[in-house]
Amino acid sequence: MRLASPILKRAVYPALHRLGWLDRTMPIGGYSVVSYHGVAPAGYSGGEVFLDGNLVQADVLRQQIQFLKSRYQVLHPEDFRAWIERGRQLPPRAVLLTCDDGLVNTFTDMLPVLQSEAVACLFFVTAASCGDEPGTLWYEELHQLMRAKPFIRPDLQLPMEKDPASSLNFQARWWSTVRSASRLDAKTRADWMSQMRRDCGRTQAFGSERCSERRYRLLRAAELRQLADAGMTIGAHTLSHPVLSLCSEEEARREIQESKINLERTLGRSVWALAYPFGNPSTMGEREVRLAREAGFACAFLNVERWGAEQSNPFALPRTHVTGDMTLPEFAAHVSGVHTRLQRAVGS
Repeated sequence: MRLASPILKRAVYPALHRLGWLDRTMPIGGYSVVSYHGVAPAGYSGGEVFLDGNLVQADVLRQQIQFLKSRYQVLHPEDFRAWIERGRQLPPRAVLLTCDDGLVNTFTDMLPVLQSEAVACLFFVTAASCGDEPGTLWYEELHQLMRAKPFIRPDLQLPMEKDPASSLNFQARWWSTVRSASRLDAKTRADWMSQMRRDCGRTQAFGSERCSERRYRLLRAAELRQLADAGMTIGAHTLSHPVLSLCSEEEARREIQESKINLERTLGRSVWALAYPFGNPSTMGEREVRLAREAGFACAFLNVERWGAEQSNPFALPRTHVTGDMTLPEFAAHVSGVHTRLQRAVGS
C-alpha cells in the first residue's frame, strides 16, 4: 500500500470519485469519524512542513464539510454520545467531526466555518486549556528549540532511548527525544522544557518571528468556555499530551483521569470522551484502553483508521486523520472506508 499510495491518490481515488462510486460505499460499521488538528490561521505563511502538515486551510475545511453534508449525515457529538451510552440508533452514513489538541486557531479560524455550515465538532483539549496562561504543545515547541540550536543535547537529562539519538536524522532524533521526555512526569517534563528554553535563549514558549501565536498557542479557559457555549462539545486529550505507553501506570492514569476532572471543573459540564495523544499502536495499547474505561469516559478515540482486529471497542474508536495535503477524492476514499478496505485486502 505504501508504494501504491501515489497511484491511489492521483489516479484511482479521483476516478472513483468522478464515477460517484465512493458516494455509494457505506463506511465500515455504518459510520465514520473525521479527525482534524486545527486550521492554518489566515495570513500564516507556515514554518515547518513537518509540524504544519496536520493543519488544513479554512476553504479546504469548508469544502470537506460541504461534501460531507451532501453525502452523509453529520452528527452532533451528543447524538454520538447517545449511541454510545444508550444505544440510540445512528442515521445511515453518519459522520462525526472531531479536532485534537485545542490550538487557539480552532476558536479563531475553525469555529466560524463550523458555525456558518451549521455543524458541531467534538474538540479534544489538554488540561493546559483549563488555565489563563498561554501554553503550547511541548513537543511542537521542542521541535522548534532543537531546530533553533542544532547542537543542543536534550538527551543529557532524559532517560535514554535504545538507539543513540545522535546517530539519527533530525526528525528521528526529535521523536526519540519526545519519547524520552514522555517517560518523565508532567511537572518534571515542564521543568526540563524551561531549562531547554534557557539553553536556547528563549524566554517564553512562543514568540519567534516564524511562530504565530494563532498557530501555536493553546486555548485559554475563557476561550474554551466560549467554544463550548457556541454549541461545540469538549473532550479530554490528557493533562500534557505525552506518549502514554511510555508513562508509568500511575502517571498514565493521572494523565487520563485528571484531565477529565480538570475539564469538568473548568466547564461545569460532563466530559465523556477521550482522544489518546498521538493515538496509534506505537503510542498506546490495552493498558490505556483500560485506564480510559476506569476513568469514567464513555468512549475513547484513536488517530488511525484501524487498530488490530478490534472493530467495535468503544474505547478504541478509529478515525480518519485529515492532513493538509489530502485531496477531496482521497478524503472521500478514507471517510467511506474504501482506503481501509484496500489496506486489509493487501494485508498492510
